Amino acid sequence: MKGKIFNLKKIDKLLLVFLGTILLSTLGLVFSRIGFHSNIKKEITYDVKKSIDYKVYLKPNNYFDSEYLSKNQTYITSLIDYINVDFEYDLKLSERTSGSYSYYIKAMVEANQINSDSNYFTKEYILSDLKNISYEYEDSVSIKDNINVDYQQYNKLLSDFKSDYGISMDGNLKVLLVIKNIMQDENKGSNVTKDSQLELNIPLTSVTVEVPIEVDGRDESGTLTTYEVKKDGIIYNIAKIVGIFFYIASFILILYLFKLSALSIKLENKYRKELKKILKTYDGIIVNLKKTPDINKNKLLVVSTFGELIDAYSEVRNPINYIEVKDGAIFMLISNGYSYYYKLDRELFTNDNEGDDK
Repeated sequence: MKGKIFNLKKIDKLLLVFLGTILLSTLGLVFSRIGFHSNIKKEITYDVKKSIDYKVYLKPNNYFDSEYLSKNQTYITSLIDYINVDFEYDLKLSERTSGSYSYYIKAMVEANQINSDSNYFTKEYILSDLKNISYEYEDSVSIKDNINVDYQQYNKLLSDFKSDYGISMDGNLKVLLVIKNIMQDENKGSNVTKDSQLELNIPLTSVTVEVPIEVDGRDESGTLTTYEVKKDGIIYNIAKIVGIFFYIASFILILYLFKLSALSIKLENKYRKELKKILKTYDGIIVNLKKTPDINKNKLLVVSTFGELIDAYSEVRNPINYIEVKDGAIFMLISNGYSYYYKLDRELFTNDNEGDDK
């Protein structure tokens, strides 16, 4: 067909270019993320195991054959000589790292109001020297330490306080292993601190310790730090190139889509102008139809221009039927078993051609 600008209809081509733009943009996004955003999020996790064991050593007496009692028993305060405490701390890391850790053991004496959270006083005692240990490229830290706690010393302190001031109170002695671990985070260029403590809670100022000595040595686990590892290699470099290519291609298609859209609007205006011209000029002989008539019974004669349809009208003097369809306007003249057919097709218009009916 003369002057046809597309092999496809304009609307189909616009849709095809639009879908192609979306497809190329999506592929560009996918490959770019693979190539440029291919970092893997990793984390260093920790798992802490804690253990506290103790033996309550007794003063000489006529009732107990053993020199000490094991943990989780009820003890007579006046028979207690000292308490031997064993602390064990094991830290496991998911990756090797370097750093240092320090720890010490302390005691805390608390004088509390009965059935209340109020505290008369708290006094702290350092029971061991601070120990500092450095390590290189390790994935575990283990601490084992032992201390003898002079129970009677702290119990006498609370008993004297209670007697001197006539206060109804209770108290407890906390023995704590305090740990500070500083690890180097080489990925972030900073340090990460993991503090922990193991605690033994011993009641004071009672004739008997009516409840077992409490141990707070709960295990811990969690994430110490997170970081990203950048993927590298030929696959990711290729993905970068392919992603850029698809982005460039999609940009070109976007420009082409704008051009097609502008051209489509321009051609539609030309089509409308030509149709309006025909309808206005030949309004007296054109009949508007609501639906396309059945012309299968007639012999179809397709004419190439609207002028030829006017020539046929001059011969037969029957009205020209008109109906607009999706892709253009149809004009038909029916006479004596013949149907003269002309279609003003939208696709007949180009930038340099106003129509083929002239």
